[in-house]
Amino acid sequence: MQQKPRNNGYPGTLICAVLLVLLSTGVSGQKQYSKARKLELREDVRRMFQHAYDGYLRHASNYDELRPLTCDGHDTWGSYSLTLIDALDTLATMGNFTEFRRAARLLEEKMDFDRDINVSVFETNIRIVGGLLSAHLLSKRAGVELEPGWPCKGPLLRLAEDVARRLLPAFVTNTGMPYGTVNLRYGVPKGETSITCTAGVGTFLIEFGTLSRLTGKTIYEDVAMKAVHALWAYRSPIGLFGNHIDVQSGRWTALDSGIGAGVDSLFEYLVKASVLLNRPELLELFHEARAAIDKYMRKEDWYVWVGMNKGRVTLPVFQSLEAFWPGILSIIGDTEPALRTISRYIGVWKKYGFLPEFYNIAAGEASPNREVYPLRPELIESAMYLYRATGNEYLLEFGEHMLETLEFSAKTKCGYATIRNVVTHEKENRMESFFLAETSKYLYLLFDEENFLHNDGSGGELLSTEDDVCVVQAGAYIFNTEAHPMDMSALHCCHAHNEDIYTSLDLQRFSPRAILERSKKRQVAVQEQWVPQCHPENNEFFNKEDESVQAQDSEKEQEREQSGTSTTMAVDIEVFDEFQQPAGDLLVSNFEQIREERELNESLHRNVVARNQLTVSDLDEFFAQRRESFASASEALNYVKTFMGNYTMDVAFIRGLQLYDTNMSSVLGTGAQKEYESRMRTLWQLYELQQQYVANIRVIQGLGLLTFPADGDRIPSHLTEVLDSLDKSAHLEHMDLQDLETRVSNTSSPQLAHIREVILKARNAYAIAMVNTSAMQEFAIRIYLSGTSEAGVRIHPLLEDGELSEEARKRPLKLAEERALFSYARRIVDFRKRMAETVDRLQTLMQDIPPPKRKEATTDSQAADASTVYTQTKAQMAAPAQQPEPSQEEKQSTQIQKGKLAENGSGLGEEESGCVWSQLVQTILRKTTVQRVKFDEAVLQENTRKALEKYARKELPHHLFACHRPEYIEGFAYRDFYPEALKVRRRCAHDNERLNCRAKRTER
Repeated sequence: MQQKPRNNGYPGTLICAVLLVLLSTGVSGQKQYSKARKLELREDVRRMFQHAYDGYLRHASNYDELRPLTCDGHDTWGSYSLTLIDALDTLATMGNFTEFRRAARLLEEKMDFDRDINVSVFETNIRIVGGLLSAHLLSKRAGVELEPGWPCKGPLLRLAEDVARRLLPAFVTNTGMPYGTVNLRYGVPKGETSITCTAGVGTFLIEFGTLSRLTGKTIYEDVAMKAVHALWAYRSPIGLFGNHIDVQSGRWTALDSGIGAGVDSLFEYLVKASVLLNRPELLELFHEARAAIDKYMRKEDWYVWVGMNKGRVTLPVFQSLEAFWPGILSIIGDTEPALRTISRYIGVWKKYGFLPEFYNIAAGEASPNREVYPLRPELIESAMYLYRATGNEYLLEFGEHMLETLEFSAKTKCGYATIRNVVTHEKENRMESFFLAETSKYLYLLFDEENFLHNDGSGGELLSTEDDVCVVQAGAYIFNTEAHPMDMSALHCCHAHNEDIYTSLDLQRFSPRAILERSKKRQVAVQEQWVPQCHPENNEFFNKEDESVQAQDSEKEQEREQSGTSTTMAVDIEVFDEFQQPAGDLLVSNFEQIREERELNESLHRNVVARNQLTVSDLDEFFAQRRESFASASEALNYVKTFMGNYTMDVAFIRGLQLYDTNMSSVLGTGAQKEYESRMRTLWQLYELQQQYVANIRVIQGLGLLTFPADGDRIPSHLTEVLDSLDKSAHLEHMDLQDLETRVSNTSSPQLAHIREVILKARNAYAIAMVNTSAMQEFAIRIYLSGTSEAGVRIHPLLEDGELSEEARKRPLKLAEERALFSYARRIVDFRKRMAETVDRLQTLMQDIPPPKRKEATTDSQAADASTVYTQTKAQMAAPAQQPEPSQEEKQSTQIQKGKLAENGSGLGEEESGCVWSQLVQTILRKTTVQRVKFDEAVLQENTRKALEKYARKELPHHLFACHRPEYIEGFAYRDFYPEALKVRRRCAHDNERLNCRAKRTER
């Protein structure tokens, strides 16, 4: 039979096959590495790390990252010295405990995460929370003075929990999957998109699980588990995940499926968290996900991108982030496919000296505009794991080659630079923090075979706690996706310390021997009586099952007939709006709002306003009245007031008839409408409130309170005069326009005369409106036309203009009515006045603050720079509209001046560096809006627990896998696990390539 030719779409098949043979057989010609040579390479890595670390401390210690070409720093992820936190456990890994203690003490004293900054939830978790937790767990080994209760207590642990707690508001979504961005002080930012990447949903289990086990607060592990289960529920019918998902609706917005960017760490955490947290169900999820990955994405040991619904190839590329996959396969013991895949990736590295972000498999070259290599660690990470699993020294050779290319092409005078183009080896001015956190660490561990992080649980140190004795520093150490190691043994020290559930138990009954005996007896009894239900000859089971079901159905039917009642069943109905977004919460909130309004109308105002709903016939009777029906003007006015005071309108009618003029909100704000429509009122109350709004609008617009026409320096005094005039208006007697003009002409200040004129005109207009029966009739007509289909109504005025003035003179405003009349105008003026005074005080404060003190005296040029920036900022405040667009040179000059100011104040505290002014500029001039989100941690925890109830682990029968045993069960180290204390399960390799098996786990 003629053999079919291989697919030429994936070149290099023969070469990689030969390379695999070289990897597996260790042919002559492969370099041999003695122990001394490995130590030499390890020290080379140490020097590489130290060069980059010293460069960061020297040039960018106050910034997130170092810029290695210009030897300065810049902020990237949150302005909290990211590289220092990220590199902390690498110091301990390399044995530099003195610097570890200094950096840890610095973080404890200086770090404060209560900041008004938006940060990535994903990056903050893996880098900050993970870095702080790892440093906390390594503190004992590094010689840090521990506080009582460690590892369950400690300053770095408290910092990690503080950050994690600030991330919790991101998990308050319809699905339990978190937002991608959160404000460290205020929660989820206003208008934040609900779309995030898949990895951003599933990459919390290691950090949050460790935090829960150490602190005893289950909310962190619970929200992480809920997010994973929610994401799992939205898989495609063929078992694949998309790249981006809407965390509110669960709708996939990016349908490409792969193991690289945007998805990668989800699969990584399923494996690692299953080991760290003793959750075998997570490993089952991984194997199920891997089956779909191998079926649709794996092409001749490459992994491509496919459509998540059909599994068809959409992007035949290899991404550098995918290089983590062989390492994960080695963790679960599947080293053969891991070696074949990593041989492909090493071939790409050797072709360019680095890994491009995208490598086109079909074309055999780096994808255009994706030739960058930002010093990523994924390939060396897999090499380290595979070397530990196989001992193949070809992986050491690759590590040496990687070290050489980094030294030759990426090194600068103060660090190591990103490679902008792997073809030309052109550098880019950035050194990401993971170069010190991951790349250096994995390279070091590759050559340091005796490092304590390789401890697999075979040895540790006893630690006496308040309640018990536990083992720490035994491992196994589980790395998060930022290479921060978590000591698995230490997680068991705090369980009894935080959750003392054993005090009331019979400990003899739960001794290892007693548990083992009961388990064996139960298993023997079940096996003796059991016959496989899926056996082809076991028809008796199915017949019995059908008969029992029929009997139960007949009994239920007879009960229904005898009782004569119908059976009800609870059904979950999911409602969506026109944008396909879940609308259930909106409906519930609307029902709650209606119920609250009804209770408010019935309880709070039952005794205040007697309900007497207005009807159309009442309005018809009102419109039929004529002036001739009343003996005097006062009698006509009293009739109209009595009519409007007798009839009421419910909240639903006030809103439905749209009696409130929404144009008023542009001046008074939305609070006026809420007040107008807040409760049941009489027609007179509605009319009176409306006229009060009109009077306030006349004052606000007449005095230009929304535009500030007064000069900038006179704003506070101008507003003070307005407030004084509003307060004095209550003591002025009612007067006509001639008296008003006389008072104004006698006022010494023209500005004050204008203020009083505007206020008194608005007051008089309100007083006339209170007796203007024609205006009251028009108000009633508006209600009539809004509630009926009538085209129009003709009214007959009950009072003439002359009679209105006379009636207004007879009715002076009461003192309480005077004070309440201009409440909205007074509120706006008071706010503007306090704002102006605050700005004035800050300006005075900035002038009085001395220049920052440094070791050397501040030069005249530096002082001039500070003065220039202050002058420019003040000018921008005074006339932002008239300022022309600055030129490019001016922009660059301003940036340089700001940089100098930041450098001069970098070593000072917040109070000393003048941050009051900078905060004012950020919050006022930049017009940033902060959304204060009401976050209830207890509600989140309760909702999460309820959601996780259906995923609770259940006791599985012993015959679960008897009929169709999944293949991966044979590779599951704990398939026959018994809870025997201090018992070690061992699983040995089935071929000569695997290492001698060691104890993988100690179960206490």
